[in-house]
Amino acid sequence: MILLFWSLSAAIAEDWVEVGADMEAKFYVDVDSIEFVKDNLRVTKRGIYTHILTEYLGDKAVVFKETRGIVEMDCELRVNRIFRIDMLDQHGEVVWSSGDMPRQLWLGVRPNSHAETTLEVACARFHQT
Repeated sequence: MILLFWSLSAAIAEDWVEVGADMEAKFYVDVDSIEFVKDNLRVTKRGIYTHILTEYLGDKAVVFKETRGIVEMDCELRVNRIFRIDMLDQHGEVVWSSGDMPRQLWLGVRPNSHAETTLEVACARFHQT
């Protein structure tokens, strides 16, 4: 029983590393989530905002405090794209989700940004294994 609990805990373990901040949020990546999928790296990233935000998506107002998403990246080309984004309320409940977006455009990673730090952390951790 203890072994089963330990293996379940390990399967859902998260190791969040801060990758940047701005006036509205701090950004983190879960280094335990880094995986290689179809020639690219994927990592789970979150933004925790300093206050509750409202985004109008269509005709619906979505109130959220945190975003979590999956970022895909190419370490050699230094490009990334958002594969999925979820918005969470102040209680950690998902209030909106994009679902998977496999056709998102690839964008160049800007220097001195949390996107660049995300790429550097994920690529370095992946190449260590």
